[in-house]
Amino acid sequence: MNRPTWRLGVLFAALSLAACNAGEPMPGEDDSSGISVSPESEVAQMCVCGTTRYTSTRYGEGATCGGAATQARNLLNLSMQSRCPTGTCNVTITPGECVELGPSRTDGFRMDYSATYSCCG
Repeated sequence: MNRPTWRLGVLFAALSLAACNAGEPMPGEDDSSGISVSPESEVAQMCVCGTTRYTSTRYGEGATCGGAATQARNLLNLSMQSRCPTGTCNVTITPGECVELGPSRTDGFRMDYSATYSCCG
């Protein structure tokens, strides 16, 4: 099944931002608690990547390809968090193909996501 390329671009961008803690305030910006983040605290929060690389693959199923992809990404994130409780770094995420589960589109879809990553140490 062909997926529109713009969806993959949006997905890649979202995953890239999530992997970089995109929701964190920039140095000197106020967060919702009113505390200012200084460059010194940013250095303390930096991840030092370990040298061991891991690979995880998770599958998801859903009524649509989007539903299957969401479930697969969620399961992949849980897997990575389980292996790396202090966080991940150097993450490369690769989406798989979305395939129909049966002869009818109403049977649902399956999709997998793979990630290669290191743990923060």
